[in-house]
Amino acid sequence: MKKIVLSIVALIAGQTASAAITQNSSWEEILAAKAPYVVHAPAVYMGRAIAYTFVCRDGDTLRTKAPVDIVVTHMDGNRKATFETVRSEVLSTPINFVQKEDFCDSTESRTLCYPVEYTGTYPMTVEIKVGRKMNKGRETHLFTKSYTVPNCDSVNVE
Repeated sequence: MKKIVLSIVALIAGQTASAAITQNSSWEEILAAKAPYVVHAPAVYMGRAIAYTFVCRDGDTLRTKAPVDIVVTHMDGNRKATFETVRSEVLSTPINFVQKEDFCDSTESRTLCYPVEYTGTYPMTVEIKVGRKMNKGRETHLFTKSYTVPNCDSVNVE
């Protein structure tokens, strides 16, 4: 009986701690919160999308706070995909970026492609939405909070 009562108290205490996530909570508390909380951070593109909450500023670049897995996909003859982690590395991108790609326009008779160059600057402060998952996959918006990208020298490696 004593174990059951202690289990219930621990469960209630855990829920109370989780329920304390508010707009006044620190980003460390918010990011450490477990389900049902969800953080919708915008992304930085470093060959793939990386959440703002997982990057830091290193001079004129943004980089991941820790190495990320580089994964390749293999397709077999039955179109079944298998994934293989080939290495881990720290990804980075310039804060002031230039992205080049081909823009193609197709008509019935031909396709014309020409190079397009996009330039931009990643903001150092972004607005991030925090929500809570409800039953049946629905989600409710709790709050939006400003997040400023930290300098890499002040970040603990995760």
